[in-house]
Amino acid sequence: MFTLDPMRYWLWAAQPTHFATFAQTGTFAVRRQGRSALRRMRNGDRIIAVVTKGKGVAGLFEVVGEPFEDATSLLHDKATPHRVRVRRLAALPEDDWIPTGPLLDELTVLREYPQFDSSAERLAAILRQLVHELPTVDGKVLEFTIHARQAAPLGPILDFVERFIRDSDASHDRVGEPVVPCYEGGPLFERTSVVEAVIAKLGYHRFEYAPYEVAAFLTALRTKPFVLLAGPTGVGKSALPRLVAEATGSSHILIPVQPDWADDGETMGYVDLAGHFRPGVLLRAAQQATDQPERQHLAVLDEMNVARPEQYLAAVLSRLEARHAGDVGYVTEPLLDSEGVPEPWASTPFPATLSLIGTVNVDESTIPFSRKVLDRAFVLEFGGELLRPWVPDESNDVALRPAEVMPWPVEMWQPRALRLAELVDLADEEQALIAHATRFLAEVDAILRPSGFTVGYRTRDEVALFVLHASEVVDAFRTDDGTPVDPFDVALVSKVLPRLAGGSQAFAEAIQTLLAWAIDPDAEKADIAPRDAGDTTAAWPHHGRYPRARFPCTAARLAGIIDRLERDGYTSFWG
Repeated sequence: MFTLDPMRYWLWAAQPTHFATFAQTGTFAVRRQGRSALRRMRNGDRIIAVVTKGKGVAGLFEVVGEPFEDATSLLHDKATPHRVRVRRLAALPEDDWIPTGPLLDELTVLREYPQFDSSAERLAAILRQLVHELPTVDGKVLEFTIHARQAAPLGPILDFVERFIRDSDASHDRVGEPVVPCYEGGPLFERTSVVEAVIAKLGYHRFEYAPYEVAAFLTALRTKPFVLLAGPTGVGKSALPRLVAEATGSSHILIPVQPDWADDGETMGYVDLAGHFRPGVLLRAAQQATDQPERQHLAVLDEMNVARPEQYLAAVLSRLEARHAGDVGYVTEPLLDSEGVPEPWASTPFPATLSLIGTVNVDESTIPFSRKVLDRAFVLEFGGELLRPWVPDESNDVALRPAEVMPWPVEMWQPRALRLAELVDLADEEQALIAHATRFLAEVDAILRPSGFTVGYRTRDEVALFVLHASEVVDAFRTDDGTPVDPFDVALVSKVLPRLAGGSQAFAEAIQTLLAWAIDPDAEKADIAPRDAGDTTAAWPHHGRYPRARFPCTAARLAGIIDRLERDGYTSFWG
């Protein structure tokens, strides 16, 4: 005996011109954002179409097939390969579109976003996801309202809807996947929506970070609490951790690194001439995080490479590789093992609620990183985009203004595991994702190994975990214009390429082969010239040098490394 899947309701947000095309062609489509929800649609589901920019609810459609992919042009201004066929059940004339305010304010789906203060802000968070599943009660209310609107004035309909929802006890009657559970003692959080809220907050306040840069930073910190932000001065490396801390309710401390830090006395502590122990700045930050376990703490080592990190950060680098499960997340043994150190410093660990971020200026005044440091961190680059002119923001649409983000519970920052061997209860899609990532890394290892560079198991596990964590917020990995950015591509640039340096013939052949692999696994090594970025509208990171490559970020970064090798006879990731 079998049972049919129950019908689901979906809210689908579209720009006015895009909605007109969707309705005319009977095909709803997205580029990448909204793809995960689209994949869950089934034949017979209902779509409530909402036209954005203040237009309102425009119609009701029925899904008439399984989701599919099609690269042919549908919209003139963007590629939308992820699609589903629909049948029009009810379409309202534009003059009769239902305003979102008085109707949607009463929907139960808004209760899933308690981190926002107003209904308008909660609705904006939903619409930014483009496709969002609705509780059954909301779907039935909207379906009734659309049909009734075709033959009746709106006022009495809204009065009925308000009474119906308030009297209904079906706020938990949600068809399909269960609501994300609450963290103990905290409010309901859904990872996609809160990451999008952080991106929206930074963007609304005019900070020039692409969505994928913010998503990669949050994902890297979750995967491992040691991240390096690299790039020229003045591109926002120091500002990003501070802004993220403000947006997530986390603590933030800035620690300027000094050129004379030749040991860990300033970071961990030392005994003065009078025999008193003086705790270092990083040990104090670790103790503060230990004493305040209810929030995350972001410690920023500013201009980290004006001194040698392997000297002033040795204890931390060693302890981070020996973390173990604690009450919440993963902790280390005490950072200090010296006898005579008083409490509480003698027992201070690197707690699960502490994240360490280093800002790195890439110029001739700084010290190169050792492989020991690079192997233990995620390296995220900034400043690769072309400088954009300032444009005044004249928008006063309240629905687009992000609210103050509710503080994240510390569980949001914790990884699912430290190593692949510790992962349990993986879904089939997650297993396939990890299998693809590790297979690609094995190919990278085979290419680099003849030149003396290898991809170790630590790197393999951390890249795979980064990709796994990114899959939970994959829609946020996009450029400003919505072009998808592959999280695995970001992970390659962050974990594999920073260790590359050399000038030998074997090294040159290896990175040329790796470039060809990143562009096209079947390409010849000679066929690695930059392709014309003018043949696509995609705005890839690193100026779109290889916009149609398999891994365009990796390809563009490798091309720069090869350029310097041909010019100077020696090259590295760092210039």
